[in-house]
Amino acid sequence: MNRLAIANRLALIATVLAAITAAAGLGIVGLYRDVPFWAQQARGIDVATFFLAVPILAAGIWAARRGSPVGRLAVIAGLLYLAYNYAIFAFSVVMNPLSAVYIAILGLSVWSLALGLPAAKPAAANDTPGGRLPRRTSIGVLFFVAFLFGMLWLGQIASATTSGIRPTDLMKANLPTNPVYALDLGLFLPLCVAAGVGLLRGIPQAAAFALPMLIWVFLTSAGIVGGFAFAALAGDEVPLAVAVVVGTVGILGLLPVAVAVLPGKAPAGGASS
Repeated sequence: MNRLAIANRLALIATVLAAITAAAGLGIVGLYRDVPFWAQQARGIDVATFFLAVPILAAGIWAARRGSPVGRLAVIAGLLYLAYNYAIFAFSVVMNPLSAVYIAILGLSVWSLALGLPAAKPAAANDTPGGRLPRRTSIGVLFFVAFLFGMLWLGQIASATTSGIRPTDLMKANLPTNPVYALDLGLFLPLCVAAGVGLLRGIPQAAAFALPMLIWVFLTSAGIVGGFAFAALAGDEVPLAVAVVVGTVGILGLLPVAVAVLPGKAPAGGASS
C-alpha cells in the first residue's frame, strides 16, 4: 500500500469519527461540560463539521480515489479544517466521553496530511482547479483574512499583555488563553499568506494551497457563524456586525472556489492578470 492510499484511509476514518462526534455534540444534551459560551462555540463548529466539512471530505475522498485533482484539494481543505478545530477540542474543551476521539481525529488528520500532501499537484496551470481560480479575488480574500484576523488577535494579545485583563471572549469562555491565537498566527494565517503570494508570483508549490485555504476560510467562517446562532438562540447578545463580517468573508472565500471547480473556461486573465 502506497503513502497516498494510507493517507486516504486515515482521512476516511477521520471523516467518519468527525461525523459521529459532531452528531453527538448536536444531539446529546449535556455532552459539553463547558461554560455556555464555549459550548455554543463548540456546537457551532459541530454544525459546520456535520453539514459542510464531512460532506466535502466524503465527496473529496471518493473523487480523489478516481484521480480527481479537485477531490484531492478538497480532502486537503477538509483535513486542515479538522486538524484546526479538533486541536481546539482536544486542548480547550472540558474533557467529556468523546475527548479521546477528538484527539484521534486530530492525529488522523495531521498524519493524513503529512502522507498525502506530497501527492497534491501544483495549481499553476490553467487546466488545474487552482489555476482556474479568479486570481485577483482569491489573492484579495486570502490577504484580507490574514490581515484582519492577524491584527485582531495581535491587538487582543497586546491589550491583555499590557493591561493584565483577558479579552472579553476569553473571560466568557473561562479560558486562560485562546487556542485560536496560536493556530491562526502560527499556522493557518501564514498558510493564507503563502497561498496568496504563490498566486501573486506564480509559484506552483505555494499556489497549490490557495483552493484548500479558501475552502478552509469558508468552513471556519461557517463554524463561527454557527456559534453566534446558538448564542442568539440562547438569548445571549450577539455582535451582529462581527457575525456579518465573518459570514461575508466565508462567502467570499467560497465564490472563487465555485468558479474554479465548476465546468467552464478559466476566468479572463485569471492566471496572468
